[in-house]
Amino acid sequence: MADDALGAPVAVIGASGRTGSRVVDALVARGATVRGITRRSAALPAVHETRTADLEDESSLVAALEGAGAVYIVPPPFRSNEDRMIASAAQAAVRAGAGRVVLHSVIHPHTPALPHHIRKAAGEDAVRRCGVAWTILQPAVYAQTVSHAIVGPDDEVGVPWNPEAPMAAVHLGDVAEVAATVLTDDGHDAATYELAGPECLGLSTMIAIVAQVTGRTLRTRELGPGGWALFEQGSPEADAVAAMCAEYDAYGLPGNANVLSWLLGRPATSFAEAVRADSRRPA
Repeated sequence: MADDALGAPVAVIGASGRTGSRVVDALVARGATVRGITRRSAALPAVHETRTADLEDESSLVAALEGAGAVYIVPPPFRSNEDRMIASAAQAAVRAGAGRVVLHSVIHPHTPALPHHIRKAAGEDAVRRCGVAWTILQPAVYAQTVSHAIVGPDDEVGVPWNPEAPMAAVHLGDVAEVAATVLTDDGHDAATYELAGPECLGLSTMIAIVAQVTGRTLRTRELGPGGWALFEQGSPEADAVAAMCAEYDAYGLPGNANVLSWLLGRPATSFAEAVRADSRRPA
């Protein structure tokens, strides 16, 4: 285990979110001392300490990160200033004395049609230039995005892009395990790791797997362009989601699991097993 993880806490920016909370759990399982950084006060029972900070206020980040040995940056998705928030977080980590910065980015960040990917690419550049040891993780779409966000509580599932387009959906538990590894082990400086699942499946197949694993009867309907309403229509975030769905509709989001399997020291988790693992995870 790296010296900075032994003697100082690992700070997770975005610790209360879906990604950050899983990274916190993986770090605690490895015996790390974890500091959760959130925008607002939140109950985080797994972490050893919590602090609040705003990614748009670098001084608040510096204060929240003071004394941390390593920092994991989980930026909020689809924000029009995400690149600046990543750069601010990286500089705040350096100003606070952290010796290691790890960025949670995205697979294929240089995709021209995806503005939120391009912003992450700019954020990656800021991390590479921050002046301390860095690692960049580039996860594919989560298996949980399909099993929890696309497949909701209703039995009718809205399909926001071509149901046969290939997606290398990755288990969030695998991503969190890798994040904990690169934050606490040596040997990952100046590395950029693509984290993709072991299968390229269409939404139709993944929805059928969710139905089989959970015992539900699921029906599908196509939402059409702009039909996945995650944000207010006309907002920059909604436009970014629409661009993402159009890209996925045409090309999917394929990837290769070799790097992920190497980092895990075992085969990457299949989509079906990711759904099973979540069904066994406490609510």
